[in-house]
Amino acid sequence: MACQLDFFPSDEGNLDHIKIEIKNVKESTDKVRKSLFARHAELMKKYLDLSDRMQIIERNICQK
Repeated sequence: MACQLDFFPSDEGNLDHIKIEIKNVKESTDKVRKSLFARHAELMKKYLDLSDRMQIIERNICQK
């Protein structure tokens, strides 16, 4: 009985591995993006607080 062998080996396993790696990289970048947005919001809140405090200080200095 004749058996035909593949000239190029199947890369199904390698392709699945690449898909898993891409999924892991996407999840990782999503976490980093969310972290950056959270940090940006935190810094913006601190900036606005300091700006308000500075305005109050300047207003009080100018009144005297």
